[in-house]
Amino acid sequence: MSTAPDQKKILVVDDDKAVTALLEGLLSGQGHTVLVANDGLDGMVQVRKHVPDLIILDVMMPEINGYDVCSNLKFDERFKHIPIIILTSRDQELDPRIGKLMGISYMQKPIDSKVLLEKVQNAFKK
Repeated sequence: MSTAPDQKKILVVDDDKAVTALLEGLLSGQGHTVLVANDGLDGMVQVRKHVPDLIILDVMMPEINGYDVCSNLKFDERFKHIPIIILTSRDQELDPRIGKLMGISYMQKPIDSKVLLEKVQNAFKK
């Protein structure tokens, strides 16, 4: 099985199965390989196991929240290069600023497919 040169491995970490199913369909439809984790702890395990090209990450999850996942990854030399898009239903003014300080992209739910795909493409250009 040959892989297209622009095909990327994307890890979606969200405890909402409807969101993971939506993102899996959207991103695989763009030719990407999509891995799914249903909480922050599983997300950390999947990162170590598969080293994805991009992580799309919810904030409010059981076990480990999205910001803790981000800080663990950004301070680990093996994984700090992986771009992260925070995708959250939280509507806190501080969240986008935290994301910017951590060097991650931020997007609010509900998901705007067009905007998300633009953010995905931009993440791969860096």
